[in-house]
Amino acid sequence: MSGGQPYWYNLSTQMVERADQRPSEDAMGPFATAAEAEDSPAVFLEHARAWLESEESERFRAMAEDADGTDLG
Repeated sequence: MSGGQPYWYNLSTQMVERADQRPSEDAMGPFATAAEAEDSPAVFLEHARAWLESEESERFRAMAEDADGTDLG
């Protein structure tokens, strides 16, 4: 970050916010630019999908399937 106020992405409002004060619990970040914050949901989703397809997530998928019968595989 370059000395300025960081940007956050608010999941509730689906809006980019400047961090003039403490961000809400629903905010992801911080990000260096507004564009980075705006793209963050797609980036996080891409990372989550990649993780779900990895071997690392196998035991968590099994726990979720056991808990509610959801097939995540």
